[in-house]
Amino acid sequence: MKIAVFGGLGTLASEFVVQAMVASHFVSWFLHTDDELSDTSLETPAYHDAICIVRGSSDMLSKYQETVAGCDAVVVAFDPRYTQPSSWVHQQRLIQTAMRRESILRILVITAHGAGDSQRRLDWSTWAKFNVDQLRYMLLGQIDMCWSIIAQYTAQEGVVTNSETLEVRESSSRGNGDDVLGQRDWALQWTILRPGLLMEGPATGTYLASHDHVFGGHISYADVSDCAIKALEESMDIGECFSVAYSARVA
Repeated sequence: MKIAVFGGLGTLASEFVVQAMVASHFVSWFLHTDDELSDTSLETPAYHDAICIVRGSSDMLSKYQETVAGCDAVVVAFDPRYTQPSSWVHQQRLIQTAMRRESILRILVITAHGAGDSQRRLDWSTWAKFNVDQLRYMLLGQIDMCWSIIAQYTAQEGVVTNSETLEVRESSSRGNGDDVLGQRDWALQWTILRPGLLMEGPATGTYLASHDHVFGGHISYADVSDCAIKALEESMDIGECFSVAYSARVA
């Protein structure tokens, strides 16, 4: 499978890229022009059969289109420590525009538990973590981050779930050389993963993924990436949102 990845050098996106390559998937990875890879060999010919790195700024639609061209699926995993949450909605729209132009349907978006309708099912530890983060941003003078992370994840999800069925005009050529314009519907095939509190750690495979539970506790970046790869490989339910974590209690 050829997978386009957006999320830059964020921890989750980087972990997904590694796991996807280990699973023998080809990765097309969008990075900012000035991003510095810890392993620069990834951009050498030695890895050309496993990964293609496309560089550009976050508002360059042509580079987004270059990243998704020929891909079977797209994974989006924005990290607030890497990109400003206020840019996520704009970037998500550009990604989907690029997908439409390249006739790519499948997308998996990783946000956070607490986004969208999962907000009313937050457990106390996750709620406390979010509020501590808000206090930290205020003390550091990062007012633009206050209350914006979950709100921006929710807005990003809205771009995905409210994507309209768009009409795409495709040209084909008959044997006599006449161009025939055909029309077909383009409908995004999306799945959203909402991990609990993220932490470092190995992939254990012991996590739960469900839209019927209230989640608590943590989950490692490695296990979220594992879940994302399995979601693509096993055609996880399209048009559904899943909270992902190590523990849960029935709502």
